[in-house]
Amino acid sequence: MDTELFRLKIVLVLTIGFALAGLLGYLSLRMRLSPLLGYLLAGYVIGPYSPGFVTEIDVSEQLAEIGVIMMMFGVGLNFKLEDLYNVKWIAIPGAIGQTFCATIFSTLFMSYLGWPIQTGIIVGLAIGVASTVVLVRILSDFHLLHTQQGKISVGWLIVEDILTVIMLILLPVIASLSKSGGFSMRESFYLMAIALSKFALLTILMFTIGKKLVIYILSAVERTKSKELFTVAILALTFGVATASALVFGASIAMGAFIAGMIIGQSDVKHLAFRHAEPLKNAFVVTFFLSVGTLFNPGAIWEFFPLFISILGIVLIVKPLAAFLIAIALRQTTYTATVVGLALAQIGEFSFILSEEAMRLKLLPDEGYDAIVAVALVSIALNPLLFKLIETPAQSEHDEKEELHGH
Repeated sequence: MDTELFRLKIVLVLTIGFALAGLLGYLSLRMRLSPLLGYLLAGYVIGPYSPGFVTEIDVSEQLAEIGVIMMMFGVGLNFKLEDLYNVKWIAIPGAIGQTFCATIFSTLFMSYLGWPIQTGIIVGLAIGVASTVVLVRILSDFHLLHTQQGKISVGWLIVEDILTVIMLILLPVIASLSKSGGFSMRESFYLMAIALSKFALLTILMFTIGKKLVIYILSAVERTKSKELFTVAILALTFGVATASALVFGASIAMGAFIAGMIIGQSDVKHLAFRHAEPLKNAFVVTFFLSVGTLFNPGAIWEFFPLFISILGIVLIVKPLAAFLIAIALRQTTYTATVVGLALAQIGEFSFILSEEAMRLKLLPDEGYDAIVAVALVSIALNPLLFKLIETPAQSEHDEKEELHGH
């Protein structure tokens, strides 16, 4: 009976959740905002912290886990190092410098508010990375995606993603050190070296033996001309690699899914994989943001308002200002530095993934997670408005063409 009720609960959550996500996502787009804002709000409406809640914490966490796997698979599938290579001279030092600034300020602010230094570091790293979905959407809307400013912003974000992936590898090590109560330099370096070695071994195995096996399986399935079978094969490989990474190598499930996406993204069937996996991935991305919204407790924001304001200030002021100053120092124009700074003045999916993992490992308190979700909602909503404060040459040129077209 309990099992039947649980199944009905999931169906009810998905039914109401997708309906609300569709409606609020549509309204967000009509307001020229990211649909992610609508998905997060829809999640809150059906969550346990809203007046007419539908779902429960355990259901939300299960849905979030599936959503994370598919989202990280999608990130891996679309991961292109060549996007970084062309702007590496500014993206690498820029992203590292900006993340360092966010982490330092987060640690200082949170220490001042009485939070542990460890929590400040975790929060700083979580909010140091911007949302790919939001950034690409904003740059596209303002016709900047294929400009030099857009390429620098995307390359910058790729470096941030890589830094976050490294943190996902190291979080379990930090958690084990935290539980033992010891943070001796020697032990810390030893455990981190072990974790990175395991990840290196996993990566080598997956990109040698694993890659050949994956390509062989997908090529064999592709020859059957069955779209359904190809989709099932992608799902099986993604979840299989994610699970094996966690069980055998001690890596996070998200990390395994990311590697699976990278392998398939570099195979001969990557275009076919992208075409078949994209609709499914999009559905699970919505599921992920819904689940994040359900775990959001606005009551905690008012209770810990100084924490919320501090994190929001870092995202909206410290991050873009750091990016601006670094870009200027690297001899970029004021306009380019402004665009890059504003593009990165928001947080999203990777922030959620990192903070959720940290919360699961007891490295981040619930209040810290709630503050990060609230800041994400505000920053995603404000980001398009910040861009409207500057008139971009690409936007002006596009508007002129529209005017001429209209006459």
